[in-house]
Amino acid sequence: MIQIIPSILDASTEDLQAHIIAVQDHVNMIQIDIADGEFVPSTTASNPDIVKKIATIDIELHLMVKKPLLELKKWATVEQVTRILVHYESMPDIHDIFPTLHAYGWDISMVINPDTPISALEPFVPELKGVMCMGVIPGFQGSPFVPGVLGKLKEIKSRWPQLFLELDGGVNEETIDAIIETGLDAVCPGSAIFKNNRTPGENVSLLREHIRERTR
Repeated sequence: MIQIIPSILDASTEDLQAHIIAVQDHVNMIQIDIADGEFVPSTTASNPDIVKKIATIDIELHLMVKKPLLELKKWATVEQVTRILVHYESMPDIHDIFPTLHAYGWDISMVINPDTPISALEPFVPELKGVMCMGVIPGFQGSPFVPGVLGKLKEIKSRWPQLFLELDGGVNEETIDAIIETGLDAVCPGSAIFKNNRTPGENVSLLREHIRERTR
């Protein structure tokens, strides 16, 4: 079944901690978004010590930053981190950082924005464990979904079925049916989990049941 990996995009350490605690008993992995205010306009809390202390499940780091290696050095000793998601668009020589990523022992996934063509992935596929497509312009939770990403997801899954395929942004009860049809492996909802009147656990359960009903 399609995995649910909640996406945490928080500006404060307090919110980061609260959201990890609220959701980690309901899923197997959490995505922590790290934004530097340069690659994207927003900034987020980047506190490896808090994550190391309180997280009880696997973590994937979504790096929305101009200097990914500088950020990753802070996380090198956080055992909960198992996957790194690095943006194709983040630096012109992105391939140069792969040896260091491999040395840390993390699984590597590449992220592409809605306007980046799938062809950009081709040189990197042999070194990747996964790909994540952005369903929105990155940096802010609650941004409008870009429907064109659905075709990208289908094509990626068709061309490289071995890659773990994720979608981040715009995942909610209105879009999930079309998203499921793409054949992807995981969705990374943010606002749909953390920004309504239900608890994060209730939102995960509702979305999981919806996925289960549509994939029987």
